[in-house]
Amino acid sequence: MRKLFLSAGGAARGDPAVAAIGVVLSDPQGRVLERLGKCIGRATPEVAEYRAILEGLRLALQRQPEELVLFTDNHQVVNQLNGTLSPRDPAVQHLNKLAQELLRRFPRARVNYVDHEVSRAARRLAEQALQEERRTERERQILRQEILALLDALSLEDLKRVHAFLLSFQSEKADAHRSSAGA
Repeated sequence: MRKLFLSAGGAARGDPAVAAIGVVLSDPQGRVLERLGKCIGRATPEVAEYRAILEGLRLALQRQPEELVLFTDNHQVVNQLNGTLSPRDPAVQHLNKLAQELLRRFPRARVNYVDHEVSRAARRLAEQALQEERRTERERQILRQEILALLDALSLEDLKRVHAFLLSFQSEKADAHRSSAGA
């Protein structure tokens, strides 16, 4: 593949907060080759943006293009990647260094600022990942409350049986994980 376009976006609801990334890799005709949206845990918006860029650069490298054009809607990150601004935060400095190293692996690479409308697809993937994370967390909270209410109604003997069951379940799960990791 001669030329690829990478649109990357990070999203975080706070500083730091639960964050997600969105990546869209496309060809010159606009065909989407790769699409990714996922939560990355707690991060600042700037770290989320860099994590999206790093993930996208790794995906693009697998396709070995002659040229890569990276689009992001974060002025600060664009200026940092283009060398006109230095990151202050040590964590961001590290991410910037990693991104610079990956960018140098492309025969030609450009980093361009685009407005939010142009990077909408990548941003939407990050937002969808955040929404799914919120839904999952709400469901977990509801289930926890229901389980606690059920446990409150149990006798001491029943609680001991539930406890023994949970310990054996946890042990089986750990054994299965160890055997799959060793395989």
